[in-house]
Order: sequence, then structure tokens, then C-alpha cells
Amino acid sequence: MLNLHMASRETWRWLPVVLLLSSAAVSATRPVAAAEVNYDPGDKVYFTYCYAHPPALRIKPGDSVTTTTRDASNDVFSVSDNTVLSKLDLTKVNPQTGPFYIEGAEPGDTLEVHIDSIDLNRDWGWGASIPNFGLLAPEYKTAMVTPPVPDRLFVWHLDNSRKVARLDMPNSKIGKVEVPIRPFFGTIGTAPAGKECISSLYPGAYGGNMDFNEVVAGVTMQFPVFEPGALFMLGDGHSAQGDGEIDGAAIETPFKVKFTVNLIKGKKINWPRLMNDNEIMSIGSTRPLIDALRLGCVDMVDWLMTDYGFDRYEAVELLGQAAHLYIANVVDPQFSVACALNKKYLPR
Repeated sequence: MLNLHMASRETWRWLPVVLLLSSAAVSATRPVAAAEVNYDPGDKVYFTYCYAHPPALRIKPGDSVTTTTRDASNDVFSVSDNTVLSKLDLTKVNPQTGPFYIEGAEPGDTLEVHIDSIDLNRDWGWGASIPNFGLLAPEYKTAMVTPPVPDRLFVWHLDNSRKVARLDMPNSKIGKVEVPIRPFFGTIGTAPAGKECISSLYPGAYGGNMDFNEVVAGVTMQFPVFEPGALFMLGDGHSAQGDGEIDGAAIETPFKVKFTVNLIKGKKINWPRLMNDNEIMSIGSTRPLIDALRLGCVDMVDWLMTDYGFDRYEAVELLGQAAHLYIANVVDPQFSVACALNKKYLPR
């Protein structure tokens, strides 16, 4: 410690500089506080995942964003509607909020997104039977002798206090049904590789329209970074949906969401990944369904090898006996399948 009583005149002359440098060194090592940001998208939404969209907001790793998303129809329906095609503009479906530019993100990195909360923005949502669309509907791509499904909008009433969605069924013996509300995002991801602009109806290696009902509040997702800043977007809120989104639409609802971003520098992944309290999951998207399944499982094997020290074929053996497979969607232009493994099988 400097003895101020014994310090020479020369020591006193340099003391302010010493203290200034010392203070600067402390500041440089102190972590910068993460920001809590509110973003109102207004009318600014996008219908493609694309490298060319200007950033809606620039944020840093560790920052949290609170924002809103529209429903899959771009909020064009009301509770009094009973058909889809009269109002639906197929060039403006699955509107995306963003993109959010993450400072420091570069191709070859991994973007990590924690979904902190999802809240309903409305007390109703819609489902639909849409002509030429849905797993069980005759479609335009294949010769059929049966007609397309009828154009019909279903209005679900959302009871947030009871966490259920109710649908009146006047033509069915049961009269009405209730299903649990479990809000999740149908579309979420980063800008795709190759300078492509891809419709938000499609899923792929960048994420996008995977329609995976495990993308709920509390999970952490990882996405490949293909463009500077990652250009993260999300939308297509679903209050509930069965596996596969069989009818082509979930209970479509706008959301208020809070998420937190982080960045893993120099870590390259090939497909979106999801982590919750119990499982890790890899999500592959393509057609046919068997190849989407293979993509998810191969990525899981790679993940077990690179992050958890498994031998390749011992990892395959483990998946053969313990994996869970989730059919995320079977209606989009690309199907999506998640390969999941319980965390109890991972080394501690």
C-alpha cells in the first residue's frame, strides 16, 4: 500500500494516472450488465426468413427482449368468421417478429435462445379445415377422386384462468370439448444459409416453421448461425396443438413473449436443438418423413459425440433403446421430427 505521508513529490505527480489506469482495468474485467429491452413491432413483420431483412433491433448476448407476435393469419380473422379463404392472403401468413441482430454472431457460431415466458394476447384462437391442406385432406399435388375438405374456421375460446381452450361442436354428440392450453411457437429460427429467402411456411436447418409443440416457455433452443448477426425471428403462436399439426392449423393465437439470447462462439451445429428440464432434442426437417427422422437422429448422435464424449456406435445403440421420437409436423412443405434423449443418460 502506498504510504501517503512518505510519498515523494514525484509519486504524487503520477498518482492520478495510476488510479485512472487501475480503475480502467477493473472496468474492463467487470461484465457488462445485460439489457432488458421492449420492442413493439407495430406493422413491421416479415413473411420470409432472409439474410436481406434489415435488423429490427440490435442486441447483445445476455440481453432479454419482450415483444409481441401476430397469429398465423396476420390477425385477419374475427370471432364472427366461419370460413378461411375469403380473408386469408396466402402471401401473408406466418408473420415473423424481428429480425433481431445479435452482436458478435458470425457464421459457424451457435445462437442460444431461452424462452422466458409466453402470454396470450387474446381470449380466442382459431383452427381450420382448409381445402387441399392437412394430413387427412385430399390435396392438389396428387390425383384424387374425393373432393377437397370444406372451408371452415373453428373458433376456440381460451380460458386463461383454467388453462383450457373450449370448442363448441354443435354437430357432434359430445356438444363441446376442452383441451389444455400449452402455448408454443410454431415458427422460430435464424436466417438460412446460401443467401436464400425462404417462406415462413417452411422449416429447415435454420429452424423456421417446425410447428413443434415442445417450443414452450422455459426451454432453451440452439440454432446454427449462417449470417452475421444471426437475424433471429419468431412468430406463429399456438395456444395448443396435437403432434404433427394433423389438420394443418393449431389453435392460432397472437402472443406476448420474453426471450433471452446467448452466443456460443466457434461451435457449429447443423440442425436446431432444444433442451428442457428432462430431455435434449435434435430437430430434422425434410421430406419424406423417414428422412426427417434420420436427420434428427444423426444430429443427436453427433451431439452425443461432440458434447458428451460418446463413441458413435455406442451412441446409436443408446438411442436404439432409449430415444423418444416426436412428430412435430406432417403438413408443411417439409416435415419435422425431433429425436429426444432423457438427460439421465448423459454424463455428469
